[in-house]
Amino acid sequence: MVKDVVKTLKVRIKKEVLTTRKKERLRRITGRDTRIIEKYVRIIHHNRRKICTKTKKGKIRVHRGKLDELTLTTSKVKEEERRKNVPHDLKKMFPYCSHNEFQECRDIAVQLYEQGYRPNNTRPPIKRARRQLINAKRFVLVHLPKEKNNTLARWWVGIRDSLDTWKRNTPYHQKLWLPLEMSTFHQKELKKGRIKSLELRYKRSTHEWWVYFQLRVLPPPSFYPPKKKSSSSLPPAVLGIDLGINIPAAGVLLTPKKKLTSEEIKFWYTKQWNKINHRYKLKLSRLQRKAALNDQSGKKHQVYRFLSLLRRRYRNVKLSYIHQFISEVVQTIETYARRYDLFVVVGYPKNVRKDKGKGNSARKFRRKLHQWNFSLVLTLLRRALILRGFDPHRILTVEERGTSSHCTRCGRKVVRPVRGLVHCPSCNYTFHSDLTGAMNIARKFLGALFRPRGTTITDYLTGQRFSSSHFTVCRGLSHWLQPQ
Repeated sequence: MVKDVVKTLKVRIKKEVLTTRKKERLRRITGRDTRIIEKYVRIIHHNRRKICTKTKKGKIRVHRGKLDELTLTTSKVKEEERRKNVPHDLKKMFPYCSHNEFQECRDIAVQLYEQGYRPNNTRPPIKRARRQLINAKRFVLVHLPKEKNNTLARWWVGIRDSLDTWKRNTPYHQKLWLPLEMSTFHQKELKKGRIKSLELRYKRSTHEWWVYFQLRVLPPPSFYPPKKKSSSSLPPAVLGIDLGINIPAAGVLLTPKKKLTSEEIKFWYTKQWNKINHRYKLKLSRLQRKAALNDQSGKKHQVYRFLSLLRRRYRNVKLSYIHQFISEVVQTIETYARRYDLFVVVGYPKNVRKDKGKGNSARKFRRKLHQWNFSLVLTLLRRALILRGFDPHRILTVEERGTSSHCTRCGRKVVRPVRGLVHCPSCNYTFHSDLTGAMNIARKFLGALFRPRGTTITDYLTGQRFSSSHFTVCRGLSHWLQPQ
């Protein structure tokens, strides 16, 4: 009979899709557990004569029950057996930590001490932030099917978040859900055994979080059913999106067809937001003027309080309209993704505020430009698409410098006879300026694919580099680079 074997499986956490709150929560939980482990190691070392014994082979063994008598109080036992006072009360030092989590940290500290780790004044403390979860009650591994496209990842692990606790009749701990980068190799290894425990670790060299699963490997089954290979038979397409100030965004979809149709051109525009935005700006300017007059006269007034309230309300309304705009863009992208093997390319207005500084543009335009939250829009849009199952290399941002000032047919410099239109003097082609920018953004991405081999495509928003091998499907759209 084949005996069970304990095996470690290492899986990376997708830090690029983690929110700021989750990163902070994960850092606080693991940092607190690392400090508790360090406390346990020092308590064991100072009381080693009471709780440590030696085996016949000379190895040190720590008595866990005696260690609990020094560190943890008890309440759910008989009155005469309760421990109300202990020499090292860890519950007072870490009040939000549960009894089970103390025992998890105790087991790690005992394991470290038995392996030879000894604390002293010259030795630095434990550097690796870690958290070990023993029972299935304190962590959950979930696999979502492919039919659910509104997910950040297929595989999730939920750990007990004791920092976020609801105290009703009994304490209720929420779960902190972390997305995993699970490959086919990891899935095959998980099928071979049962998860005994897991451990979270942070690598300082790469600034990444990893999950270490402790697997109890079972005897291999005689047969695994073959997995069907899924190949996408959809035609390729590239959606270029140009962000703007007056018109929030314009999009052009480049397909294997050589002509654009009305279905492949899209504007995202809300007239109601322009009216609300103008109204709030008038109120803010009046209150700012009133506050300046009160400052000059030396009078104290409640204008500053009203001004802060109005700014907060304006920020909340603005964020709500930004989220509404992003939901409309995502809805359109999802309809395109059902028909095409889609890649989304958005223009990144790099150094736009420096180029349109004082002396190069009107004052009214500069005010609108400095209130333009294009970085927030790009971040939220990318996160919303990844939540719906898009891969990171399918959502790219490229530099949009010069995309609205060159013709989409011949590629030469154009002029703007009217606001919102561009006219090419060489080929006499007239088109909308935002659609010209969106089409040139998509063509700029396609042009980067036909560079020499070994080149990479950089995402301007995140700084990630992707190999050109990820975009070989888009080589069938090369006819859009030729003069139309």
